[in-house]
Amino acid sequence: MSELLTFNNELTMSSREIATLTGKKHYDVMRDIELLAAQLEVDVSKFGGIYTDSQNRQQAEYLLDKD
Repeated sequence: MSELLTFNNELTMSSREIATLTGKKHYDVMRDIELLAAQLEVDVSKFGGIYTDSQNRQQAEYLLDKD
């Protein structure tokens, strides 16, 4: 699962992959990303993505680039 995805011609890693790698819950990783973005004054909406979970519901995720 630790594959880098291409989004807008950039290599990215999803917040779900980060959660798996760190052993954290996805919503905790999402919260951490939002807190860091607020500190850095970065708009997290430009990193937003949608995925379909195992129950066929659309859920939010972030697709983060190397920077």
